[in-house]
Amino acid sequence: MRRSFAVGSEMAWAAWGEASGLVRWVGACAHALTEGEQVALVDGTRIQVVRQVPPKQLRLRMERDEWPRARTVQLRVLPSVHGVTVALHAEGLPDADAREELLARWTRALESWNAFSGRTVEVTREGAPKREPAGKKGAKKPPALEQGLAEQGAALLKKHGPARGTKKAVAAKQPRAVKKAPVAKKVVAAKKAATPSRAGRRKTSGRTK
Repeated sequence: MRRSFAVGSEMAWAAWGEASGLVRWVGACAHALTEGEQVALVDGTRIQVVRQVPPKQLRLRMERDEWPRARTVQLRVLPSVHGVTVALHAEGLPDADAREELLARWTRALESWNAFSGRTVEVTREGAPKREPAGKKGAKKPPALEQGLAEQGAALLKKHGPARGTKKAVAAKQPRAVKKAPVAKKVVAAKKAATPSRAGRRKTSGRTK
């Protein structure tokens, strides 16, 4: 499940990825999160920080005594032209009912955050959250983007195209072939011819005598 927000990645991470933000989608946590360590939530759930990459990814392993097996939840903060997209994912849920219950909880959490659409949201225990319709007089304005964030996102999309983050392979330029100078074999041969052999020198000396 994912929702887009008109905020920067640092703000989204502080609201969802820090220990104080876990109450929105996991549970109340009074301890700082560190990759590899295990902490306990207020309700007794034990969580282990499997992966922590601020402000992009948080992966948690959750255990409780009454659960038949551990569960895994993950938060990702993805770049978006309009700000960021907060994506929540769960694994190891026991059945469809537990999945529906979790999705309903996350939907309410995501859509009740005041940065979701800029409209007033009323959250109750019964049914889906009630939001002001788009364009209704008195609707709140969305929070301002970080300076240059929208332009930066649009530029990245334009540069990389649909496959964001990948670049087309460019053939490397081959260096120009340089002709090697021919080895001066003839010069060496000429020198050998000019230098008389030892046998020739002996014959010459004998004739002189």
